[in-house]
Amino acid sequence: MQIIFLLLISIILGWVTKKLGFATVVGQLLAGVIIGPALLGLVHESHLLHLLSEAGVWLLMYNAGLETDVGELRQNFRAANAVAVMGVLVPLITFPMAALWLGYGLTHAIFWGIVFAATSISITIAVLSEQNKLGSKVGTVILGAAVLDDIMALILVTVFSLFVGGGSLGITSLMPIIIFGLGLLSRQFVFSGQVLHYTELIGNWSVFPLFFGSIGLAVTFDGIEKTWPIIIVMSLLAVASKFMGAGLGAKLVKLNRHESRAIGAGMISRGEMALIIAQIGVGAHILSAGVFSEFVLVIMIATIVAPLLMRPLFAKI
Repeated sequence: MQIIFLLLISIILGWVTKKLGFATVVGQLLAGVIIGPALLGLVHESHLLHLLSEAGVWLLMYNAGLETDVGELRQNFRAANAVAVMGVLVPLITFPMAALWLGYGLTHAIFWGIVFAATSISITIAVLSEQNKLGSKVGTVILGAAVLDDIMALILVTVFSLFVGGGSLGITSLMPIIIFGLGLLSRQFVFSGQVLHYTELIGNWSVFPLFFGSIGLAVTFDGIEKTWPIIIVMSLLAVASKFMGAGLGAKLVKLNRHESRAIGAGMISRGEMALIIAQIGVGAHILSAGVFSEFVLVIMIATIVAPLLMRPLFAKI
């Protein structure tokens, strides 16, 4: 009954936040925070919920592979690669430096960089579609760079969790990237579009809301009075590192100022991929519950801010 209740509230709040112009994932995260131990305490984590959430991660990764157009990546590889590399390098350098300055240990500091190297494809697609920029040069470069970002981030977290984490094989190590690869292979078949349609339909009404809702359940506000300055600093860095890094990558391949700024804004959103990587960190015993809550709150803030910056900058192209 708790799982059904979490599913219903996650779907409802996801729909509400989407109607308000924000990402669905924000509402689903808030559902877990509100009805979970952090606030009302109506729903708690369980073994069955963990299994369903893990299924949600795997289905998300499979769909990400199905949605990745390798041919399109090849056509815009130079620009997308420059944006992706700079969009990964800047967070990988700045986040660990900031985390060490704020008092984190080296392992947590490096993991901040890995988590915020990722970009949310789904939220970016939604805003590009809304602005009729999905098929534009800027749209193609952003999508290609976001895919490359996520691949790099997945490889980084896989290697890092295997060598540093204490978790077992499975979601904590190789499974997400293996399933992403299966999605890439499945895309080669003519029926891949139908498969994607049905897996999204099933996921959107079952395991996806449960996965994001369950992450909300893990959020705790214990000690928030001490950590709120950290959350503010890291949230500003989450926005600035992608905006400047990806924007610089766009300038390196001779895109103009408006295009570079739009691409930088389009890469800010972290959303589901950053949450998956942070969850891998928990499973591999890299992150504690308290630190995980800080990651989730910063991801939520970056996910809310991103569309607000994207819309005016896309309109200038």
